[in-house]
Amino acid sequence: MEVTEHRPKLVSFRALAFHGENKGQANGTDEWTLELAQEINLGLAVPMVPGAPLQAVVKIDLCAKSTNTSASSDSAEFSATYEAKFDCPSDVTEEALSLWFEDEPYQYMLVSQAFPLAMTHFRRELQSMGFDARSLPLGL
Repeated sequence: MEVTEHRPKLVSFRALAFHGENKGQANGTDEWTLELAQEINLGLAVPMVPGAPLQAVVKIDLCAKSTNTSASSDSAEFSATYEAKFDCPSDVTEEALSLWFEDEPYQYMLVSQAFPLAMTHFRRELQSMGFDARSLPLGL
């Protein structure tokens, strides 16, 4: 199967939620570690309206925890949820798309478009809260 045969088009990307808590006392000289956990889910959206295209949905949950290396009681936690929606070509059937969802290159094609957008926003939000997020990856 050729992955690009029925390439879906990215039509929507949005941040569904972002939450951050920083209860530590930063003095500007402390070292902080940053650990990231991620969960990525793929889904298929079947329209209720006749003639509307099928949609592939990528949901990305990111969770980061930062700990002060000199004062282990100081920590900060951040979480975010992102969603990307892709419209499929009109000739793609639900059965075919369901089979393609099981194929790793097809999954990678969808996730590789959404993940850099999510990480760019996540890094900017961390930086706006005073954390150096340059060590976080932008790609998969």
